[in-house]
Amino acid sequence: SFFVFFCFFAYCSTIMSGQRCPNDNQIKEQIVIITGGNSGIGFEIAKALATRGGRIILACRNMPAAERAAAIIKRELGCRAAAGRVFYVEARYLDLCSFDNVHRFARNIMSEFERIDVLVNNAGVIFQPTNTTVDGFELHLQVNYLAHFLLTQLLLPHLRRSENGRIINTSAHAHAAAKIEFDDPLNVGTWAVKFHARDAFSHSKLCVVLATRWLARELKESNVTVNCCTPGLVRGTAHLRK
Repeated sequence: SFFVFFCFFAYCSTIMSGQRCPNDNQIKEQIVIITGGNSGIGFEIAKALATRGGRIILACRNMPAAERAAAIIKRELGCRAAAGRVFYVEARYLDLCSFDNVHRFARNIMSEFERIDVLVNNAGVIFQPTNTTVDGFELHLQVNYLAHFLLTQLLLPHLRRSENGRIINTSAHAHAAAKIEFDDPLNVGTWAVKFHARDAFSHSKLCVVLATRWLARELKESNVTVNCCTPGLVRGTAHLRK
């Protein structure tokens, strides 16, 4: 079933003005990790899957915003639900600017849960000033691609334990404008082009698309599916920014 992937598309559209996902399947007690789930697309997909019974983990760097988002989801859904129903949504700290932190997050998750059913790699940065992370990579490249790919590889054994593991990566239409220098695909060489922020963002999203296609082929015979979504222009979740 591509239910989770289908709902992801539907709710991306809903944030603007599209239709709600017509599928009413439940994912009772499935473990769902959503990076950047405190606002925007991540917040909406977290709310949608919490409604369907998922056990939602918002993996975010901004913990106050993540905890506020979790409280809002539980409050909003609780007001609509039948008496006694509990919605499980919690925030966990994840800093994609640090590979060390990604490793710590994965270790903690795998020590606490016996499996992971859905991983939504949604968090990202866009049009940031030229900057380098503590790991030595361009900011857009690490946050949007490298750290998510590392997280996916670390959590893959737990995703394989799910009956139907799902990995969903958020890309962007900007990937169509990107070019990769195959002599230096990660742009770390001294000869690397000094990217404009727009080019850096596009480059990172093209990497997401290519990595998704590669991983989907690698896992073709497994119980884990990998998909990539380009949501288009999406309005932010205004009430979370107050």
